[in-house]
Amino acid sequence: MKRRSATVALSLLVLVSGSALAAVVHVSGHGQSYDPGIALEDARADAAAECVGQGGTPIQEVYNHVTRANVWLADSLWTCEVP
Repeated sequence: MKRRSATVALSLLVLVSGSALAAVVHVSGHGQSYDPGIALEDARADAAAECVGQGGTPIQEVYNHVTRANVWLADSLWTCEVP
């Protein structure tokens, strides 16, 4: 009985510490297009791909910026939870 309760306690500790090891990082994405909406959409997709590439989950967009040069340039900054 004592061994079983120790196993259950250890299993719970591993589950709790596994979720506590997740970190929140920032990822950025960039896009360009002749249309500002498409440039921003590409920047968001680029940031999400960067997050998923690290094995993480995109949480929310922190900042975005669109500017006009010869084409529209967009940047998007996201928080990302990675294990």
